[in-house]
Amino acid sequence: MFEWNSAMTTGISDIDDQHRELINKFNELVEAEAGGADRQKIGGILDFLQYYAEWHFENEEQIMEKFHCHVLEENKKAHDEYRVKFGEIYESWKNMTDSDTAVLHDTIVELARWIVHHTLTVDNQLHEYVK
Repeated sequence: MFEWNSAMTTGISDIDDQHRELINKFNELVEAEAGGADRQKIGGILDFLQYYAEWHFENEEQIMEKFHCHVLEENKKAHDEYRVKFGEIYESWKNMTDSDTAVLHDTIVELARWIVHHTLTVDNQLHEYVK
């Protein structure tokens, strides 16, 4: 589980709100796994994460472009890598059997790693451009 903290702040309230929503939905996924939720519930959360992240990436890239943020290209590359990785993860999850809980756990671990790393090392660099 994640908690939003000031280290994740970008200085753009819309982006920060979107990050909070992604973290909240990620936490919902963790709770669903822990509670033994059915595939439909977990699939709905994964679908949300996929589509919301795509919408968020477009918004974030436009804002970084507007502020001429030096990490724009790095950010676009990271977003593209996420799209590929999440696609692979989602396919693995769709193809897993009900007894193969390790795939869902690995999905959660990979998403956690990506969210924390990306938000703290790339996205928050926008903060210095909007002071």
